Amino acid sequence: MIQSLRIAAFATIEEMSVSFDEGLTVITGETGAGKSLLVDALFLVSGQKPRGLTVRPGCDEGIVEAAFTPMNGPIPDTLSDILHPGDDIVIRRLVTANGRMRQSVNGQSVSLSQLQSLVGFLFDLVGQGENTRLGQNDFHRPYLDGFAGLLELSNRFEKIRREILALRKERETLNARMAEILREREERLRMEEDALLLSGRPGEYEELSQTLSSQLHSQEILLLAGRAYNSLYEDEQSVLSMMGRIASDLDHLLALDSSLQEIRGGVAEAMEILKDSAHEIRRYQESLEMDPEKLSSLEARFSLFRRLAQKYQVRPEDLVDFLEKSGGGAPDSIEEELAVLDRKIAEREAWLKDAGRTLREKRLESGERFSVAVCDVLKRLRIDHPTFTVSFAPYPDPIGGPFGTEKVEFLFSANPGLPERPLGDVASGGEISRVLLAIKSVLAETDMVPTLVFDEIDSGIGGEVGEVLGDLLKNIGKTRQVIAITHLHQVARKALHHLLVKKVTDGGRTYSKIAPIEKEDRVREIARMLGGEHISPSTMKIAKDLLS
Repeated sequence: MIQSLRIAAFATIEEMSVSFDEGLTVITGETGAGKSLLVDALFLVSGQKPRGLTVRPGCDEGIVEAAFTPMNGPIPDTLSDILHPGDDIVIRRLVTANGRMRQSVNGQSVSLSQLQSLVGFLFDLVGQGENTRLGQNDFHRPYLDGFAGLLELSNRFEKIRREILALRKERETLNARMAEILREREERLRMEEDALLLSGRPGEYEELSQTLSSQLHSQEILLLAGRAYNSLYEDEQSVLSMMGRIASDLDHLLALDSSLQEIRGGVAEAMEILKDSAHEIRRYQESLEMDPEKLSSLEARFSLFRRLAQKYQVRPEDLVDFLEKSGGGAPDSIEEELAVLDRKIAEREAWLKDAGRTLREKRLESGERFSVAVCDVLKRLRIDHPTFTVSFAPYPDPIGGPFGTEKVEFLFSANPGLPERPLGDVASGGEISRVLLAIKSVLAETDMVPTLVFDEIDSGIGGEVGEVLGDLLKNIGKTRQVIAITHLHQVARKALHHLLVKKVTDGGRTYSKIAPIEKEDRVREIARMLGGEHISPSTMKIAKDLLS
């Protein structure tokens, strides 16, 4: 339970400390005194953003610190390094003037999610915000599951369901990869067929291109080559004939002057080079003589290179290397992964089917008892002819939806003869507060949270209903700690402990303070709640009689 709460440097609070006891504690005070700041402080402790708390002007930071007795249940896994069974728990949240927040548990910094996982085991804050949530059917299922003792199973169901959804998504990804590999494999087979059709070799395209280019200009090439050959060798006035005459003349000169021997050697060497060139030209001429069938074959092969190169968007000269590359991949490993995934999905779906059936059966059975119990409390709260039903709507997916195979919704009617409709559509503010109180009263025996904080749950309630409300809160206080901020004297007088919040002005400073009140102070506060600020002796007597 909550042992104490300290608030420093927030709004009208300079520093406020308050201790809490077991049973029912009420907090009262005039409007604007600062009662709501206590709830806002607990709201901050629960891991939420600061609701109505602003750092007091002139201060660098505001602090809320709450101390709790040891937890009844197991320590959350996320806090096992910080907390141990039997440890008192101190939660501290700090808000700087620029809005930054930090939190710690027993002096060690924790994340927001760690804090929120802890607070759910320590206290439950019930207020006007929860009235709003009660009108939204997403919040109905936890109430029923809490009554039926199904929270652990439904949370396990949701965990497994999310695992199945994740596994299905993983399977879709693997299937996409498999399809891509098979597509690449088909592409590779086509490439292998084309590679076999081509049966090319590196450099072949360049050779074909050169040969065909030569053939396309063969007449001109033959003419030029023939003329070059004749000019070098065949004609009477060919270069070699003239060189022969020059060589003969030099031979005669050598007989007269031996100094010309070197020149004669150069002419002889030049003649040999020219002869070799003439023979090469001749051989080149002979190579150009090609039959039409061979030419057609070369053109067809050249065309095949061009067509396949265009098909694969590569240069013809790179085609042979491209077709030799390996492509695709063996899908065997993916098939194995898919088989493992299918087994995991099947196992979880089987578990989910059994769990979903168990949840549905127990919810149906508990829903009837829950409806009867809530209606009984509503009648005590002066809703004379209530009907309250738990309805179930199956989810379309075979594995169900969040937390089960059906959606849970509360239907309500406060008047006889009128059909039941969704709770948020038909209940007034006062009615929905009573329904919420009835639910919390019914859950009091099964709810494991040791502390309930009620923030003006009596909104829209008064008179005799207030008496019943006080009795309900007192009854809940027999099994757990209850803290109620109230404006009803019928509730306040039923409490074991009474805390009064006042706004004080001193030396130009305005601040709020809280203190326990007893005896005459408590009688005076009950009298104020009865008749306002001007308290008469008769009102004091009535207040004293009510408390006695």
